[in-house]
Amino acid sequence: MLQKSASEHRCFDLPPAKFRSLPVFQNSIKISDDKMSSYISQWENTDPAPFVRESLLGVLDGKVGCIKESQFVSRDIAQKVEDELSPKLSPYLDVPGPTLLRVGVAQFEYQAISDDQLNQRSSDGNEKEQYFLETKKHEKLHENLRKVVGQNIWRTIIDKIASLLPEYDVAVASERTGEQYFSGIFRAINDSTPIHCDWSPYDSRTEDWIINQVTKQAVFNLYLTQVKGGKTEVHDCQWTEDAMEFRDRSSYGYLEKLVEGRKKVTIQPQPGDLCIFNSRNMHQVFPVEPEIGEDGRSGQQRARLTLSSFMGLIPAKSSGERPRLIFWS
Repeated sequence: MLQKSASEHRCFDLPPAKFRSLPVFQNSIKISDDKMSSYISQWENTDPAPFVRESLLGVLDGKVGCIKESQFVSRDIAQKVEDELSPKLSPYLDVPGPTLLRVGVAQFEYQAISDDQLNQRSSDGNEKEQYFLETKKHEKLHENLRKVVGQNIWRTIIDKIASLLPEYDVAVASERTGEQYFSGIFRAINDSTPIHCDWSPYDSRTEDWIINQVTKQAVFNLYLTQVKGGKTEVHDCQWTEDAMEFRDRSSYGYLEKLVEGRKKVTIQPQPGDLCIFNSRNMHQVFPVEPEIGEDGRSGQQRARLTLSSFMGLIPAKSSGERPRLIFWS
């Protein structure tokens, strides 16, 4: 069984029930000049780490800023995926802020993202049921794509992670009642995101999802297109209870003051590159710049296409159990 690091205790690893009792957002977004997050920085440096066991555990522990493996898949495969999927992109459901596009389904679409959505949340967990109905429509996405491009790139990533953690049960997340999550969404984030984090024990607190039981959470992004701009910045500042004082109540974002003075890692998308970071860390995607045509005029943006999935640790509860690393999108 993996032991909790000191950093996790400093990050308020509270049970989901307590998260449900937290105030949703602050009543005012005016922050005093001396107000800071209580999170204690953990990164030793900001250099990308290799895709090896030690680095993967370090990312999950919040001690490594990011993993990067260049050309994890070939540019030829990346181009084939872009050709096949970019025309099929469609908007996320009811997400406040800049437009997000995807092929597949995101559990994020079925969360209460803003305070307005929380107030409108059903009392019977209907959103959770809708998510699992939608996942069934996409369960063959990666195998069908393999038949077109010649490689199941999602499976390639999962198999590599499983090989690095042989003492873990590595699998797509599923509920105790059998419903299986979807893992491996293709996303195009061209118009930027606010500073935010992804931490399921808080984000999904409105219902009893299995992903709320994770004690550590990370995300992988396999970049598939060459774009101008579109960088990601990851900050050495994880979600803590007092981060809610910096929350933008109209969206899923946080105020920039939350990450002022923190170390950061910058990731520039390159086709075929795989990056992994702790999604509880605050991060932000910057906008893609339009392509410049032969006439010198700005044209359309190329889709900033990535293959992405969360992964989360559920520790073993007894000496006879194995820790689980579960995946979902």
